[in-house]
Amino acid sequence: MQKKRSIDDQFVVCRKCAQREDYKIVGTYSDKAKTATTMFDRDGLRDLMAAAKRKEFDAVIIEDTDRLSRNQADLAWLFEHLQFRDVKLVTVAKGEVTEMQIAFDGISNPDYVKKLAARVKRGHDGIAREGKIAGGVCYGYDLIPGKPGERVINQEQAAVVLRIFTEYASGVAPRQIVAGLARDKIPSPAGSAVWNYQGIVGGLHKRGLIHNRLYVGEVVKNRYRNVKNPETGKRTTRKASADDLIVKSAPHLRIIDQALWNAAHKVRQDRGLKKFGASGYVQRSVIPRKQHLLSGLLRCGACNGLMSVTASSRIGQRIGCSAATYRKTCVHTKTYDLGKLNSHVIDSMCSHLIDPEFIKARTKAKAVEFARLEKENSGARQAAQKQFDRLNIQIARLVAAISDSDQPVKELMGSIKAKEIERVALAERIRLLGAESNVATLHPHTITAFGKSIETLHAKLKRNADDPECRMAFGNIIDSIIVHPTDKGAPYEISLYARISAIIGIDLFPARRSHEEIVAAEGLPRIGSAGTASSPPPSSRPSTG
Repeated sequence: MQKKRSIDDQFVVCRKCAQREDYKIVGTYSDKAKTATTMFDRDGLRDLMAAAKRKEFDAVIIEDTDRLSRNQADLAWLFEHLQFRDVKLVTVAKGEVTEMQIAFDGISNPDYVKKLAARVKRGHDGIAREGKIAGGVCYGYDLIPGKPGERVINQEQAAVVLRIFTEYASGVAPRQIVAGLARDKIPSPAGSAVWNYQGIVGGLHKRGLIHNRLYVGEVVKNRYRNVKNPETGKRTTRKASADDLIVKSAPHLRIIDQALWNAAHKVRQDRGLKKFGASGYVQRSVIPRKQHLLSGLLRCGACNGLMSVTASSRIGQRIGCSAATYRKTCVHTKTYDLGKLNSHVIDSMCSHLIDPEFIKARTKAKAVEFARLEKENSGARQAAQKQFDRLNIQIARLVAAISDSDQPVKELMGSIKAKEIERVALAERIRLLGAESNVATLHPHTITAFGKSIETLHAKLKRNADDPECRMAFGNIIDSIIVHPTDKGAPYEISLYARISAIIGIDLFPARRSHEEIVAAEGLPRIGSAGTASSPPPSSRPSTG
C-alpha cells in the first residue's frame, strides 16, 4: 500500500545528496512496496549486496537507515558486510554512517515499527468496538461509499454463502461443494471460476468461510495474531489472547440463521481431530478415505495432474481427473471404473514384467536416463524419507498411547500393524530410489527371480487387491500410471511407468516387526494382551542393596 511516488521521492533526495557530496551515480536499487523489517523477498537489496561484492561502487546513499532495514540484526549484518567491501553507507541527513549510529538505529528502528503497529491496532480495535469493520471486504458483503468500516449485504453472494452452509450442514463434502459451484459457473471470492475447498473449511488458525461469524451478525476482532518466522520471513498465525478478543453485535449483517450455523459447526466438530490417551495421540473421529491399489499413482493423460475418486456407489467407485472435476481447468472429463482400471493395470504389469527380453530392452534404454533420474529422484527420496520419519513418530505415539491407557487397545494395535506395513515398504522404496543412479548388468537369474516375484504379486492382487501389503509392494514397483483420454465406451488406454531399479534385488514383501518388537524399539515395557503395560518377571528385576 506504499504511495506510488514514494520510491521516486527517495531517489530525488538521494541524488541531491550525491550531488552535494560530489558522488557520481552508477546505479539505483529499490524494493517497491516491500517491508524493511525482513531481508526475504527483497530483490533490490539482494542485487545491491551482490554489486557491492563485485566492488561496482564506493558508497551507498539512502534516505535513512530504516530504508535499508528495520531489523536490528539485519541492519548490523548489512553494515558489517558493506564495511568489509570498503563501501561507505551514507544517509541524506547525517552523512556517513558510523558504528555508533548503527547501534542506536538498530534499537530505535524496530521500536518504531512496534509502536506504529500498536497504534494501528489500537485504531482498528476502536473501529471494531463501534461495530464496524477495519479490514477488507469479505465474501457476501459490499462497501458503502463514503462510510468507511460499514458494510451492506450483497444479496447475490449471500445466496451462495447460504448454499455453502446448507450443503455442508447436510453432510456434503467440501470438494463436492466447490465442484458444484464450479459446475454452475459461480465466481469465487477471487473473481475466478476456480473455488478452493480449503477456503470453505479453513484449518487450524485458518479463516475458512464457515468460521466467519459476520455471517451470524457478529463483528469479531483479535481472534488470531500473526508472527513473522525469522527463518522464512513468512507470517505464522497463532491464537490470540482471550483478553484481547472484541465481539460486537451487527444483526443487520446476518446472512445465516443460528440453527444452520450450529448444524454446520456440529459437522465440522464431528469431522475434527480428537486426542487419545494421556500422551495426546491425535486420532481422526471420522474414518479416513480408504486407500485403494492405485492411490497416488494415477495421473491424467491431458494435464498430468493427479486423479482421484470422484463418485462412489454400491457397484463401485469411479476415478477422474481432479483438475477437471473440482477446478474445471482440464478437458479430460471422462471418469473410469476403478475395478476395471485395477484389473487392466494388474494384467498389464504382469504381462510385461515377467518377459525377460522386455526387461533387458527397458534396462538398456534406462541407462541413458540415469543422470536425469538421479536429479528427479532426489526429491522423491526426500519425500519418502519425510513420510518414513513421520510414520516412525506416529508409531511411537501409538505405543505411548497404549502404555498410558487402561482400556483394551485392539484398534490401536491394528493401526500399528497398518503403519508398520507402510513403514517397511517405504524403507525399501528409499533404498531402491538411492540405487537409481547405479547401472548394473542384470544376471539372467535376477530377471527370472524378479519374474517369479511379479507372478506371486499378481496372484495375490487377483485374490485381494485391497491387501495393504500388496498395495505397498505394488507402489514400490510402479512409479506412475498415465490414463489417456478415450471416447465414451472405448477400451481404457494406460501407460505404466515402472522403476527398473526395483528389479535389482528388491524384496517385495520385506519382513515386518511384531508388536513386541515395535514396543521394545520404543524403549517401553512389554504390552499385555489387554493393552496394559506389564513389568518384567521378578527374577529379572535389579536388586537393591
